[in-house]
Amino acid sequence: MQGDDAVWSELDLQQFLSRFTDVRFGQVIRHWLALRQKDAIPHRSAVDPTQFRTLLDLTWLMERHEDGHYRYRLAGETIAGIHGGIRHGTDTASLFNPQALDMFRARWEAVLDRGNLVRAEGVVHLADGYQTSQVERLMLPLRGDDGEVSVILGATSYARPRTASHLTTRDFPPTNIQYCPLTDIPLGSNR
Repeated sequence: MQGDDAVWSELDLQQFLSRFTDVRFGQVIRHWLALRQKDAIPHRSAVDPTQFRTLLDLTWLMERHEDGHYRYRLAGETIAGIHGGIRHGTDTASLFNPQALDMFRARWEAVLDRGNLVRAEGVVHLADGYQTSQVERLMLPLRGDDGEVSVILGATSYARPRTASHLTTRDFPPTNIQYCPLTDIPLGSNR
């Protein structure tokens, strides 16, 4: 996988699951895996947020539109606050600079076009220019209302300073990316 300066590593499902430091990510992953019945990639409408309620403030849904733009369908309270108030329909181009968009697009396409489960970890520089935050991010593919794989179910955990208010991300240095292809994951598995 290429597309940015990140280090990409392919993992099997057990290795992928074991990398998460925030155990709440496991709730989302297990729910997503259980939804995989006849389709390798579940439909957005099948997702039940009560299955991962402890992570809802860090959860987000993003949809790729026919024009190639990515727009948020929803974002938890913490995510909306960090990114300056994401609302339904917010275009990622209004949140991130072109370099960051190119970097993220490679990750989003790994999820949507190749059907990978993706985990990213790294450090982001915050908008004040002085502080950084350790980040752990999960991205899972979903089918949209039309049946196309066009929605990302994501969650992002920020270990950020508690003293600052309304910090937004400014710069995105290289990140470690782990991905797990769907090919070896049995349908309906939640382990």
